[in-house]
Amino acid sequence: MKNSYFIGTIIFCMLTLHANGQSSVGVKADMNLSNFWINQSTHVKSSMKSGGSTGFFYNYKWRENRVLEMDMMFRYRTSEVKKQDTGETVDYSYFGIELPLYTMLQAEIDNQIIYVGLGPFASVGLCSRSRSNDISINLYQKDPTYNKMPIHRWNFGAAFIIGYELQCRLQFNFNYQLGFRNMAGDVFENVDMISQLVGMGVGYRF
Repeated sequence: MKNSYFIGTIIFCMLTLHANGQSSVGVKADMNLSNFWINQSTHVKSSMKSGGSTGFFYNYKWRENRVLEMDMMFRYRTSEVKKQDTGETVDYSYFGIELPLYTMLQAEIDNQIIYVGLGPFASVGLCSRSRSNDISINLYQKDPTYNKMPIHRWNFGAAFIIGYELQCRLQFNFNYQLGFRNMAGDVFENVDMISQLVGMGVGYRF
């Protein structure tokens, strides 16, 4: 319920700006690679695997070459976690909503736009699972022994984007995200798991 209220408030604010003629809207999609930075003392390594996302964005121009942009992306991530001492591998998957907020600088050349942006992001996981030897585990379900979730649902961090918009308003971009929160739940002791993602995307601004 809280998640729905939070997302609804953001959408209402963006629609208000758009109605006042201060912003533009668009759609986005991308392919991504993601994994976790895991502290070496655990002898566990995370490798990147592919995922994808789709969503939309609101673009608010507040100065001649400065723009605020918020994305709402429905993102799917995957990665592989390997225990280096035993060779055992675990496939990790995640689906959630991610909200980057970029402060952008842009330059217009012959009715085409080059832009670069940096800012924070917040995300909430809707579904997360691990799979090993045909055994699938819901990572948002509390462990019966510790009564705690293995993986945290909420995350936040920094997001970067650089892109190019053609005269027809078709966009191409590269984006990167680095999480700041340790995603390992209290079930794991002395384990740090920091998420990262790189993506290549396309978009269209209406």
